Amino acid sequence: MAQRAEYPLKLLINGKHLSRVIIDQHYKSKHPDITDELILKLVKTLNNGDFEIDIKRGHYEYFAVEPVYLSRKSYRLVLLLCVGESFLGVVNAFRR
Repeated sequence: MAQRAEYPLKLLINGKHLSRVIIDQHYKSKHPDITDELILKLVKTLNNGDFEIDIKRGHYEYFAVEPVYLSRKSYRLVLLLCVGESFLGVVNAFRR
């Protein structure tokens, strides 16, 4: 299994212009009902959003968004931004 999958996607999150989404693949071991395609749909709903950063470690800013609704189902996304980079990292995603 690949460690990370990368997708081109333009987003504005926390005032930062992003051009891609990188999805860590370890979510598949505990959440087989989730797919990269579903995660991308969920991430798109966050465009133009401002979210509180929970943890800062080095150049990484981690935050969680919950609930994220899609098709009347609720999800939690654990995300990261990297200072000086233009990507959104998806650390984990699952149904709530």
